[in-house]
Amino acid sequence: MGRAEKQALAAMFGLFGFGVMTLAPRMPDIKYNLGVSNGTFGIILSSGSIGALVSLLTMGHIVHRIGVKSVLLVSTFTMYGTLAIMVHLHNPVIYLILNLICGASWSSYHIAINAQAFHRQKDSGQTIIPFMHGFWTAGALGSAVVASLVARTIPITWHVDTLVTVDFIVTMCVIYLLRNVLLQGREITDSDGVVTLKDIAKSFKIDWFISIAVLCSQTLETMLGDWGSIFAREEIGVNASLAVLPYIFFMGGMIFGRISFGPLSKRWSEQRLIRIFPLVGGLTFSIFMYTGYLVSKNHQLLGFAIVVFAFLVGGVGISFLGPLFLAIAGRRSDRPSGVIVAEIGALNQILNFAVRVLLAWTIHLIGLPLMLVIPALMLAAVTFFAAAGKA
Repeated sequence: MGRAEKQALAAMFGLFGFGVMTLAPRMPDIKYNLGVSNGTFGIILSSGSIGALVSLLTMGHIVHRIGVKSVLLVSTFTMYGTLAIMVHLHNPVIYLILNLICGASWSSYHIAINAQAFHRQKDSGQTIIPFMHGFWTAGALGSAVVASLVARTIPITWHVDTLVTVDFIVTMCVIYLLRNVLLQGREITDSDGVVTLKDIAKSFKIDWFISIAVLCSQTLETMLGDWGSIFAREEIGVNASLAVLPYIFFMGGMIFGRISFGPLSKRWSEQRLIRIFPLVGGLTFSIFMYTGYLVSKNHQLLGFAIVVFAFLVGGVGISFLGPLFLAIAGRRSDRPSGVIVAEIGALNQILNFAVRVLLAWTIHLIGLPLMLVIPALMLAAVTFFAAAGKA
């Protein structure tokens, strides 16, 4: 694998993270435009999980038939096209439908680009997957930083449409540069992480232990992407630009945690890492986030600073758990890793949809600050899954 190809593939991951996370920092504006309650907004956002599930169950067959390049071209056009339209909408039903399509599109892109990365990793003998996923996180962080800089001065329509247009054009250019090395359908194997619905059905077996661990470890990330900026804007009362900061620090914490995982894994066992990181991250987030919220009633900036710290520690706590549990799941079974990841992914999309809807509706009962404590306590509960590290 040449240096130019590796850089171009990394750019695809970075552009993906930058583009697909463009809306997350502007959720307060989206919710205002739609004019819906918190519970209804949660259902609308959760529709993306259903789209992703449909893609996960069908895209394996499609990638095997038409190859990576065709899937990337179609999913890129659909994903950025829906994002560009969604920021102009005031009709909740139409937004829900487009969000479902967008969810299916980004999931298709994710499957295709990861298949390419897994295949090139196998051919080259280089470990490139963590490097590629690091670029995705960096892209998502960059998107949040841009939102923080422009949220107060530039309308959401100009902000999002400009970014997704540029991202779309650059992504298409990179696909063109990679056109000769992107996998044809016949070149894709199970070891590339692409499986069909038939593959899953043949040996379907749910590893509930790992599935629940993945759900608990990822719910906080999902809910902060949906509600983090809304919490800072509506509950703390900061302006649009500052409201993005907690999310930025959360993503920064995730990057720091992933960088630290390599050195720490040489000194500590997986069991110890699973026991400590989520417990400290979840409890620290819960205590400091709610304390910051209470303090902000009399000292807004001090309370906001405490909240930002809570988001940072929460990001560190969650940082490496998802990939680690998927790796452990592969060791707990003699079935192909692609099938295992697809099964856990499909079940997680179903559970994720249910949890997102349920937590959104609990806001009516206990308020947004206390609702955010629930996924944080779910993260802390991951410490009880440390036994998986024996696998």
